[in-house]
Amino acid sequence: MTNKVDLLHLTLCGPGDVHNEIAIARKVIDSWNTQHGDGLGLLVKHQYWKTDSYPDASDRGQGIINRQLIDPADILVCIFWSRFGSPTGVADSGTEEEIRRGIDSRKHVAIYFSDLDPLPPDSDASQLCRLEAFRREMLSRSLSWSFRSRKEFRELFAGHLAKVVHELRQKAEQAEPRQKAVGARKTIKQKMVGGTGNVQIGGNLENLHHYATPPKVRVVMERREGSISPEQGKEIHVWIEALAEATSGKTRSEAFKHWWSRFKNKFKVAKYETLLSEDFPKVRDWYRQQMGILTRKMKRKAPEKWQNSRMGSIKTAMKEMGRTNENYYPELAARLKISTFTSLAELTRTDLERVYSRVMNDKRKEL
Repeated sequence: MTNKVDLLHLTLCGPGDVHNEIAIARKVIDSWNTQHGDGLGLLVKHQYWKTDSYPDASDRGQGIINRQLIDPADILVCIFWSRFGSPTGVADSGTEEEIRRGIDSRKHVAIYFSDLDPLPPDSDASQLCRLEAFRREMLSRSLSWSFRSRKEFRELFAGHLAKVVHELRQKAEQAEPRQKAVGARKTIKQKMVGGTGNVQIGGNLENLHHYATPPKVRVVMERREGSISPEQGKEIHVWIEALAEATSGKTRSEAFKHWWSRFKNKFKVAKYETLLSEDFPKVRDWYRQQMGILTRKMKRKAPEKWQNSRMGSIKTAMKEMGRTNENYYPELAARLKISTFTSLAELTRTDLERVYSRVMNDKRKEL
């Protein structure tokens, strides 16, 4: 049996007024681990200074947090609302220092700004001014995100987390051949011999990560001839996630289980890895059919939710392609031969659907 586990460290950052968002982010990460960790052999370990740092008098407070939680992290998720934080001697706040340190180290740094209203009753004008100045700076030099409700934050973060993890996983896979050439390893590969009462473990323990609780042991199945490629497997994961997100009346976890079950029953497989590559187009057709049914149902029963979903997908695709309202909306209007528009809210439902289809097609071609 081969135990192959990859671990990504994700550090949550933010002043004390975003404790609710920190809790939401933890739950989203735990949910991702439950739904995808076992299948991908990948776990995301979240950490936050209030729960994961430990006493150390050898340095200033922020310096210790940097050493314990920021420098070892692969991903930093930073959240602001009404407070900017307290000066550290190096930056105007601890979170600012963490962000700049992460950017300088070329880590993946995700920044979120909360637009929840009303602000807390103890909001400080000077904090708000410093926060607004920092927000303008970040918007001018990088891609950050804002949200108007905690529900919106949960949905945004869930989608972003999946994309970031897949991106980092893909980079690690691309780098693996080079690492093997110099004898380096980023994953743990061990052989376990013996019964449950007498187990011998052999292998390279140089880069062993320590877990608070042991991860599940994943049985690696031999890929049979003609089965889908890893890239096709990732695409199926994305499709199931999209179907789950579009499903109403179920929790996110329930929706994922529902669609994985339907997929396995439809194509008569116990694991998606065993699907034959020749059946992959059938999965694509099935996904498009099911998504069409969900979309029509949402459009009829919850038109406002449908409209917001379409507009959100268009905006997300535009950001991924680097397109702006000013240069893309006129182009779309000309290509579709519809009236010019400066906001998606101006479009009729028919035109919004046409714009959505064209944007998704552009995204597939460009990315």
